[in-house]
Amino acid sequence: MKSKMIFPQQIRISNKGILSALLAVFLFGSSFISEAQVNKDALKPKVFHIQNYFSEVYLVKGASEKLILIETGVPVAGYQDSLIASIKKLGFKPENITLAIVTHGHGDHTGNARFLQQTFHIPIAGSKADVGKFASGKTELAKCEDVSIWGNRLPAYSDLSYQPFTPDVLVDQIPIDLSPYGVNGKIIPIPGGHTPGDLLVLIGENLFVGDAFVGTFKAQGGGLIPDGHHVREHFYHENKQRADQNLKTIEKIALDNHVAVLYPTHNGPVSTYELTKYIKEEPLLKLLSNQTTAILNDVVEGKSDLQNTVLADNFIMQKADGKEFTKSEFIEAYIKHPESKIESLSAEDFRIVCSTEYVIILTYIESIKFAGMDAKNVGVKETYSKIKGSWMLVYKVSVNQ
Repeated sequence: MKSKMIFPQQIRISNKGILSALLAVFLFGSSFISEAQVNKDALKPKVFHIQNYFSEVYLVKGASEKLILIETGVPVAGYQDSLIASIKKLGFKPENITLAIVTHGHGDHTGNARFLQQTFHIPIAGSKADVGKFASGKTELAKCEDVSIWGNRLPAYSDLSYQPFTPDVLVDQIPIDLSPYGVNGKIIPIPGGHTPGDLLVLIGENLFVGDAFVGTFKAQGGGLIPDGHHVREHFYHENKQRADQNLKTIEKIALDNHVAVLYPTHNGPVSTYELTKYIKEEPLLKLLSNQTTAILNDVVEGKSDLQNTVLADNFIMQKADGKEFTKSEFIEAYIKHPESKIESLSAEDFRIVCSTEYVIILTYIESIKFAGMDAKNVGVKETYSKIKGSWMLVYKVSVNQ
């Protein structure tokens, strides 16, 4: 048997052939994976955020040309033209909207449902529990309890009447599949908190939550504008206790369905992480807000016991005019020997803006009324530090509203 001699050059050629083959397989595989990823991304629903006036709607496109509209906007002059123009500007036709969903019966969500039904023959989905609102065209804000100071300030913008309408799709206690309307998702009824007919809409990894909560905001130019993407309590609910419970329901639905983004109808979107953070911080928020309210009540009554136990030894208060007070100076000037009698002192709209294991920053709106003067509102930011296991107030700064 003759042995065959293989020269080095032939070895290099053979290795080159093997490498070429492997490269071809790799490129083919990469191309296949890339194409599969592109196809997968193409199937993901696309969310378009339409922000007009003081309310918001969401347009969702699935794999086909069919569209879902979530909310219908406010019943004010010019909004209908603005909404349709926004849809067209995005490159879509209103006629391709296969369903419009209203998450509850308030006018800033249902304001143009009848218009869409009549003009474009778009079916409307709404909760059976809010049929009374739909039929009357009334927001019925009087049924709500104010949750924050903004609930008292904004009724003129919120207690809206709208054209009555009859939903084409009535949502009762069973989720509604959205696949017949061209989108992989469902409408999920939850126990009524904001109104009796609260609905969620789950589409892909997106969860639309209506007014279960709002995104954070700040006052500017006589109105409210988004301020970061954090969770905060809505201004009012018909059933606040249930609305609070619904937050955990929403969190569970989001986590179970790998939802990364939540879409409240006001000042969204926010992340699921932010909702979890808010739920975790809520007991602490209640503790500090109650503590602050007690401190302010003691100031009005001329008591200093609580100030001595809650204020840190190095406490500093800075007024809106820049004047600063130490702990002892604060007690002297505001409790023991105030220049003017404080008739009332209250706080509203508490929010934790930052928290760690040992530091918390709390904001709220403080209203103070001196004898013979009108009440004045100031924005307050407080810094708390955990000292020997207790949250002590270290720094308080006020700014004019």
